[in-house]
Amino acid sequence: MSRRAQLCVLLGILSGAMVQAQTLTREQQLNKLRLRESRLQLEERRVRLQSHRRELTATKELFDQGFIALQKYKQTLHRFEQAHLNFEEAQIRLEQVKLDLLKNATHLVVDQARKYKTADGKNRVDLILGNESDTRDALLVDASLSEAEVRTLLKVENIYVSLRNGPIVGEPYESRIPSLGVGERKHLTFRLLRDVEAIYVGLHYLDIHDSKPILLKKGSVQDLPRINSSQFSQEGALNETVSFGLTLQRLSDEERNFALVAVGLPKRIDYAFVNEGAKVNQVKFDETTSTVQLRLQLEIPEKLDERFIGRTRSFFALVTQPTQYAPINALQSQYGDEPIPESAIQTLQGNYVELELIPQGIGKLEVLVSNRYEEIKVAEVLQLRVEFLNRGTVAVQNIKAALDVPYEWQEEVEPALIKRLDPGARAPIHISAQPPEDIAVGDYEIGLEAQGQVGTENIESLEKNITVRVGARSNIAGNAMLVILLVVLVCAIGLASVKLSRQ
Repeated sequence: MSRRAQLCVLLGILSGAMVQAQTLTREQQLNKLRLRESRLQLEERRVRLQSHRRELTATKELFDQGFIALQKYKQTLHRFEQAHLNFEEAQIRLEQVKLDLLKNATHLVVDQARKYKTADGKNRVDLILGNESDTRDALLVDASLSEAEVRTLLKVENIYVSLRNGPIVGEPYESRIPSLGVGERKHLTFRLLRDVEAIYVGLHYLDIHDSKPILLKKGSVQDLPRINSSQFSQEGALNETVSFGLTLQRLSDEERNFALVAVGLPKRIDYAFVNEGAKVNQVKFDETTSTVQLRLQLEIPEKLDERFIGRTRSFFALVTQPTQYAPINALQSQYGDEPIPESAIQTLQGNYVELELIPQGIGKLEVLVSNRYEEIKVAEVLQLRVEFLNRGTVAVQNIKAALDVPYEWQEEVEPALIKRLDPGARAPIHISAQPPEDIAVGDYEIGLEAQGQVGTENIESLEKNITVRVGARSNIAGNAMLVILLVVLVCAIGLASVKLSRQ
């Protein structure tokens, strides 16, 4: 080849190298320099090792012939061993640089992380992992490798994936991907053990431990929010307010409004959905709002139909589209005050939670006494007539009179038990109380109250106190003599008056 041809070939090589250098990124150029530096260092130490090997061979021959001392030979041997160690160190360093370049060329990415709820109400996360390794970085290690060989080098095996938010929050706790080639994608599904907005995706492969913070994208297999309540059954007295806590969740980035309705309540029970103190009939979800906390408040009237009192009433809190008001109103008109079956609710386009309300009436007893002061004589029996009145809103059962009489007094109540007393009704009670024969004259107190039951609840009235004045026993003979003397005296005065008038 002529000198001119050699210059052309050299210029072509230089121009190709310049073009390649221009296409490499700054980081790739730095990696290439690191690799070149390691190779140059290895070559330099290889030359030194060969030089020390030749020196050691010559020195050993002279030592064997007795021309040099043992100390000189040992010094030469030591320099050779040190050169050998330096060469092996350079080899290890070169291989480490190559491994580092391959690690840098290996990139696993999280293409997608989406949180959603399944039809059975469980939170799940879908992950899509991809191998986005750069083949150009791998070619820096060895430019003679083919594309197939580079892809084989960059194929990642035994990838372990976990979800963390502090502790592990995904089930399975760790998922294994056997292998992931360049450009491949792998879909993984985890169940969230608790609802979180962000997670760390833990990746463990080769000797790399990587943790990627991910803000979960919201998605849903259902367009409507889900509705739940931890207080699905409650009791409430008449003329009181009962409150149910509700949680609405919707995993979607789309902004939408949804209507709130309570279906299946008796018409006289008013309700309201309350959000942060304000009454609402619609809720709004957007990309920043995925959970809404509400309270459903029921106003139980004082005069509720007796057929609803003490009985469990099932009804439904419904979240639906605003366009569903018409069919909901039609359904409520169809059933009126009667319970609506769940099968009818399922025909509506909405999500619902079934709740229970047990209106409890109030049993209130009162003792009616016409006279709270009585007088008797010693050895007489006190006779009282009182009435028990039910001022409550439910019937009271098993009513009896509880008497608190002075010591050694004997009492009797008729009737001893009133089996049932309806609201507003009265029942007469006759009480006999006899003091002991040796009772002292004076004032005594008798306490009286009514006791009954409403279901398992005990009802007691306020105690009424009756003052009893016990007087001395009457002397009939002495009283008769006094009456006769008075009659005689009156007659004598009358006769004397007649005589005086005649004179």
